[in-house]
Amino acid sequence: MHAALAIFGIVVSTLIVPLPEELALMGAGWWARQGALPLWAAWLAATAGNVVGDTVSYFIGKYFLDRLLRTRLGKRVVSPELREWGVAFVKRHGFWAIVLGRFLVALRGPVYFAIGASRVPLLRFELVNTSVALVEGAGLVYLGYRFGESTRVSHEVRWIEIAVGLILLLALALPALLKWRLGRQGRAAA
Repeated sequence: MHAALAIFGIVVSTLIVPLPEELALMGAGWWARQGALPLWAAWLAATAGNVVGDTVSYFIGKYFLDRLLRTRLGKRVVSPELREWGVAFVKRHGFWAIVLGRFLVALRGPVYFAIGASRVPLLRFELVNTSVALVEGAGLVYLGYRFGESTRVSHEVRWIEIAVGLILLLALALPALLKWRLGRQGRAAA
């Protein structure tokens, strides 16, 4: 029980601590391999930590992002145009934005802030995010279980996940960027 709570706490702490959530998930599998708890318990604890952290990011976006972005620091970090683009992106690609957010290492929080600010219904967010988190969590915890003692394999798996996230990002964002660029060129020519 203590090991499951520790895994849950470590995964949730990735909201604040600059540790990729994926490493925490693989660490949960490694810990299960060492006999600290059954593999299924490591997976459930890690997935629960994932979902709770994502839900916190969603609520921050929904209830506090507007106020945060009106501050001097907020205006410097995120321009109003970028924020509008993010909200429009989420409204156009709601389901896929949630799926994409799951695979964006270090950008998951800001994507989920945008999803919350876009007023995506909580139930839809939770259903999609939890489904994807269960599958991703199972894969990463299992990889940590099987290959947790090999740091080389763990590192390679992380890069594969980053590559999948970038491919999804390009597939979703490239059309919007091209449209924006073409619109800008058209305004400059006029």
